[in-house]
Amino acid sequence: MKSPIEINSLEWDIIETYLDQNNVSEEALLSDKKLNQISNLSEKIAHVKQVRIEIEDSIRQSKIKEFHEHISADQKGLYIQKGAAKKTKSTTIWYSIAAVLVVLFGIFWLLQNTNSPEKIFAAHFEADPGLRTVMGTTNNYSFYEGMIVYKREEYKEAINWWQKLLPEKANNDTLNYFLGVAYLAEGNAEKSLDYLEPSSKFNEGIFKEDAAYYTALAKIKLGQMEAAKQLLKQHPSERNNKLLKALNK
Repeated sequence: MKSPIEINSLEWDIIETYLDQNNVSEEALLSDKKLNQISNLSEKIAHVKQVRIEIEDSIRQSKIKEFHEHISADQKGLYIQKGAAKKTKSTTIWYSIAAVLVVLFGIFWLLQNTNSPEKIFAAHFEADPGLRTVMGTTNNYSFYEGMIVYKREEYKEAINWWQKLLPEKANNDTLNYFLGVAYLAEGNAEKSLDYLEPSSKFNEGIFKEDAAYYTALAKIKLGQMEAAKQLLKQHPSERNNKLLKALNK
């Protein structure tokens, strides 16, 4: 069995210093006078070299292990850095902040823009006050029941009463007018137009200008600003002109 090499710290330092600084061949090391004072120099140089190799290999393995701890493979076998998750999370936070700022900017713009469709509609819409609820003929019972709840701003209930009358009175301007206004009061502008249009439906009645007014409001709510303007121009009245002026600001 080969006996272990005995090398003291001073000898180790001298050999290692020469290995680091001189980068010379082993033959040159063996010929150095200072090194030659060390016994069994050749074996000790070999021992120091081997230990240094083992240390460097150990460090390399440690770094490889650390590298693998920071990566993972995705489903396609492509390696991605685990650290990227933090970056993604950070990116998500910034996107969230940006989204919030966009929403806040939109709200600010909406508040500042006094001519927005939403503001014009809110400033000018007020449901028609309705007709006097005096019971007439038996045939009008459902209509006036609907008018009672309409005047209580129970628009859905009013619609239910009046819808029952449509099969027999599809062309009745009063019924169509209040159905349109009730739907608009409920926030359903698109449905309100089913009853408020065409404007020719009200040409011969008392609702001509008022129907045009609520039709224009429905179109404003739907963002159809130019169509609303044209309708108001075709049916001038004090209220319609005021709404048209608001649209032209």
